[in-house]
Amino acid sequence: MLFTYTSGQPTSPAIVFLHGGGVSGRMWQPQLERLADNYYCLAPDLPEHGKSIDAGPFRIDETARQVARLIDERVPGKRAHLVGLSAGGVVALTMMDLVPEYIEDVIVSGTSGRMGKIIGTIGLYGGIIYKFKFIKLEPLIKLGFKNLSVPAQYHDMLTEDTLRTSNETFNKHLFKELMAAPMPCDSSISTLVVVGERENFIAKQYARKIVACLKQSQGFIVSGMNHVWNLQDPDLFAEMVGAWIEHRPLPAGLRPLGK
Repeated sequence: MLFTYTSGQPTSPAIVFLHGGGVSGRMWQPQLERLADNYYCLAPDLPEHGKSIDAGPFRIDETARQVARLIDERVPGKRAHLVGLSAGGVVALTMMDLVPEYIEDVIVSGTSGRMGKIIGTIGLYGGIIYKFKFIKLEPLIKLGFKNLSVPAQYHDMLTEDTLRTSNETFNKHLFKELMAAPMPCDSSISTLVVVGERENFIAKQYARKIVACLKQSQGFIVSGMNHVWNLQDPDLFAEMVGAWIEHRPLPAGLRPLGK
């Protein structure tokens, strides 16, 4: 069973938050705090991450099934809204393909669907850095989060999680899986696809590709935001989630993705 952070009451509509590669469900704490009054929020540590580090190895299909089992066992209605960021978004898209009966609707942010071979290969062989024992990883990781506009108050937490997965074996698992992930192009599940304005061109192209693939999807750019923007602006992220689930207008700051 995946270790899972929760908030709210099980009798409320359920949201399952799926974290990015290398970190843990702790990254969703601001959303669990803000949405607990109206929703039952679950943020699992995915296999080979956080407190589920022994539930690995990280395999996209098996992870999708483990999250489905979590919904089956912990959510009374056995259906949940999914919110996934980065690699967590890939898990959400895979669940749309493998276990759609457990899903109400989906939000994915800064995710790739199936990662392209060139980008995936760069990431795959980037794991060679772990062979160089003289390199101090902690300051590099913190610098990376700073460059992603993550507020300083979250750096220690994210760095602690990332150090657990900073090894060549996990790196290979992650990028091989991202390159092989399915795209649920036959799915009719309602899906919101968002990407931060300050994310790179490739991230925006991936978002457009997902929108073009999915029948019932909408794509938006979030003004001023970077990749881990649920921490950069927790209020805006929580407001977006609530608006999408409740079929209300999305908050200001989200503009159509375009072609």
